Amino acid sequence: MALSNLSGYLNRSTKYVLDNTAKILRMEGAKEPSRAPITLLSFHTREDLSQFATGCDADIGGTSTLNFELDECPARNKGSGSPASARFWGEMRLDVLPELKGKIRGGYAGFRSKPRTSLFGELCDDVSNHQFLALRLRLGGDPRLRNSYFVNLQTDGPVTTDLWQHRLYFKRNDEGWEDIFVGGLLGARPG
Repeated sequence: MALSNLSGYLNRSTKYVLDNTAKILRMEGAKEPSRAPITLLSFHTREDLSQFATGCDADIGGTSTLNFELDECPARNKGSGSPASARFWGEMRLDVLPELKGKIRGGYAGFRSKPRTSLFGELCDDVSNHQFLALRLRLGGDPRLRNSYFVNLQTDGPVTTDLWQHRLYFKRNDEGWEDIFVGGLLGARPG
C-alpha cells in the first residue's frame, strides 16, 4: 500500500510539472480562461472509487451502515451514460451505542475525495471560471429521505475548514438518472 501511495504522489507531482510547463510554453496565461465544462470527479472504475474516503456515525459509536461500491448492473446504469457507476447505500439509524447516548448524535453517512498531495502541496481544482457544478445522480431508497442529501465544497483559502454546503433537490420519483445543478459558485445561477 505504501508503494502505491508513493507512486500516486510521484505521478501527481510529475503531471503537475508537465501540465504547468506546457501552459508556460503555450503562453496560456495570456489567453482568456476557458469556461468549457471540466470533469472534476469520475465514478466509473474501481480505481476511480479508490480516490474517495467514506465515513458514517458508526466510526464514532453510531449504528448506521454504509457501502460505496462499483455498480455494473446494466438496468441501474441505463441513462447514466456509462456502463458502471458508484453506488452509495446503507442504513441510516439515529441510535448510538448505549454508553454514548447523550454524548454523540447518529444518523449520518458520506464520502469525500481524498486529498491529492504532491511535491507542490495539495492539488486543487480551480473552478473560479465556472458558474455552477453539474452532478449526474440517481436517487433510490426511502422517499422520505429524498431531500436529505448535501454536497459540500471546500475552498483553497486561508481557513482550510470552511465548507460551502448545498442541499440536493431531486425532481424525479422514478429512480431515474437526473442532472442536478448547484449554482452560485460565483454568485450566479445556472441558465
